[in-house]
Order: sequence, then C-alpha cells, then structure tokens
Amino acid sequence: MNRFLIFVEILLFTVFCILSTGCASLKPHDHYVVVLSMDAFRSDYPTKAHTPTLDSLGEAGVKAAFRPSFPSVTFPNHYAMATGLYPDHNGLVGNAFYASDMDSIYRMGKTDSRFFGGEPIWNTAAKQGVRSAIYYWVGSEYEIQGLRPYIWKPFDKHVSFSDRADSVIAWLQMPPKERPHLIMWYFEEPDVTGHEASPDSPVTLREVESLDKILAAFFDKARKLKNFKKIDFIVVADHGMAKIKPECSINLHDYLPRDSFNYIFDGVPTFLYPKPSYLNTAYEILKKVPHIVVWKKDEVPAKYVYGTNPRVADLIVLPDVGAYVQFTVRPRKPSAGNHGYDNFAPEMEAIFYASGPSFKQHVKSPAMANVNLYLLIARLLHLKPAPNDGEEAVVNSLLK
Repeated sequence: MNRFLIFVEILLFTVFCILSTGCASLKPHDHYVVVLSMDAFRSDYPTKAHTPTLDSLGEAGVKAAFRPSFPSVTFPNHYAMATGLYPDHNGLVGNAFYASDMDSIYRMGKTDSRFFGGEPIWNTAAKQGVRSAIYYWVGSEYEIQGLRPYIWKPFDKHVSFSDRADSVIAWLQMPPKERPHLIMWYFEEPDVTGHEASPDSPVTLREVESLDKILAAFFDKARKLKNFKKIDFIVVADHGMAKIKPECSINLHDYLPRDSFNYIFDGVPTFLYPKPSYLNTAYEILKKVPHIVVWKKDEVPAKYVYGTNPRVADLIVLPDVGAYVQFTVRPRKPSAGNHGYDNFAPEMEAIFYASGPSFKQHVKSPAMANVNLYLLIARLLHLKPAPNDGEEAVVNSLLK
C-alpha cells in the first residue's frame, strides 16, 4: 500500500510538472533569474546605436518590445513589473498623486508602505523559500506584507553601474545556502540623458553604447561562474522616451484658476483634483485646450486599464506625444525629452531581452505588456504566483 501511495504521489507530481512548467530540466532551487532594468531604454535604441551585447542576447534568446503600463512613468511601471498588476490594480497610480483612501500625498521616495498594494515577486519568492537580492527596484526598500527582500539597498545614485554589476556577480558567488536565486537590479540611465538631451541626440546614443559595454563586462564575469548555465537573464526597461516639441507646450494656468483645485500634479500626464463644484467646468474648458485629451476617471478608455482605483485623479490630462504640460505661475523650460504619454505610442515602447536555459532561441516576439514579467519570473523559479494581470499564453510563447 505504501509503495502504491508513493507511486501515486510521483505520478501526480509528474503531471503537475508537465502542466505547469513544461518539465524544465532545472529544479526550483537549482535555478537563478537575474533581471536588469535600464530606465527609459527605448525599444529602437539598438537600431540606432552600436549595442553588440544586447544584439547577441536577443540572438541567443528572445527579444520583444515591452509595452509600459499607463501612465508610462518610472515608479508605477517598475512596481507593475514587480507585482504583475497594472497601476490601477496595485495602487501606485502615478509618480505623484493624492490617495483619498489614506488622505495622503504620494511622491517618489516617500517612505510609507501602505501606498504599495499587490504582492511583489520578491515576497512571492520569500513565502516559498526562495531568497532574493533586489538592487534599487521600486518597492524593494519598503516592508510590504510584513516582508522585505533577503538583500535590499536604499537607492544611491552615486554607486556606479559597474559596481552594481559587480555586486550581482558577488551575490551569485555566495555560499549555496545564502545565495539568492532571484536578483533584480536597476540603472537610472539612459533616462537622465534622454530627458536632458532628447532621445534623438548623439549624446543619448553614446550613453546607450556605454551601458551596452557595462553589460559586456558583466557577462564576461558571469560566464566564469560555476552556475552560469543555470541562470536566466532578462533585460528590460520601464518605458521609452519622446522628443519634446516646445511649440506644443501648454501651461494650464492660462486656462484654469489654480485655487479651484485641491491638488495638482502637473507634467505628463497631469493629474487634477478639482473642488467638486468646479469639476464639470474644468472638464469643459480642458476639452478645448489644444494638444491634450482630458478624461474623467470613469471615462478612461478600457485599453489603458486605468480609472477604477480611488487614488486616480478626478481629471487626467494626457498631452499629445511630444507636448509638455505644466500648471504654474512661473513657467518652466521643458526638458528635451519626456515620457508619460500614451503607453501604446511607439516612442513609449521599452526593451525586453531574455536568454538562458528556459528561453527559446532566435525568437522575436510581438510587443507585450510589461505586467507579464511577474508571471514569467514565477514560472522560471517554479513559484505559485499571487493574483496578477499577466497572460499565460504570452509567457508560454517565450519558453522552451
């Protein structure tokens, strides 16, 4: 009888393996996933700059355009990738917003974990006995659900990208019982340069090439690791970058009285929280302003998956790609490049490259939503995922 029960258990486990993982050859705790995000690395940069490392990564595995979630800005998108939930579903609905459920304002870097909903992948891993090391990924500095990554670091822009890469190598060399099996790390370029110089500038393309060289040095060291053949590498970005058209800049102060709003978060997009009696008036005025579209929170088109969260602004002002919006008495000079625009615009598409023992080879995949990253990592590490917005069919299409 005992032998029969053992046989049944083995049979059931085998069936589970086939259905859920495709019987990947690597055991859950003998497998590693390393994910790098390079902020605002637009999907077409490799066609404009010399990026042999990324090119070879794409040739050896899978590459695709990575569609950001709405709004196409840094903090919501990094947390969307980490949780597999659109910003409307995880609560981080912008880089800055008013949270009516907390009666509190969120701004980037604010230390209050209550702004972060959903379950980030490092928590999913921790709950299932898999250690993670997270280097500057949005949300990793906070205690969420009472948990933190096994290794995490507060953001410090002064730490060089090469030093960050060396830390990743060092983590992969830790004693087996201490070694993290999920590593996620972050570069704030080429975002900074793209804002200052524009995405079309030779300066930005030189920065792209510099990043590729850092990756080349990283992979040279990674190939010498004993566990190199057990590592799946993923390189992504949170959004793209568009060139600003100064002639299309709008100052909403020219159209609306500032004192008629409880909260204003200008930029791309702009979030407005008018006093209740002024909502419809502001809406009608904004509909006539050039170079923008305005939505009430309950009329955002379904494709953006946005507008149901109570933290979403009463009015969302989305400028045309390349236009810049501000709401100020003293107008600011627009930057040369910006993002936050329609996340379906080509200029907002980011990169996705993946290579390793689990991925197909020589595959160019259709553009996919970035919320699939959470589900993909869960599959690679044989983790049972928390509820998420990822698509099984999309993830399956990338894997052997």
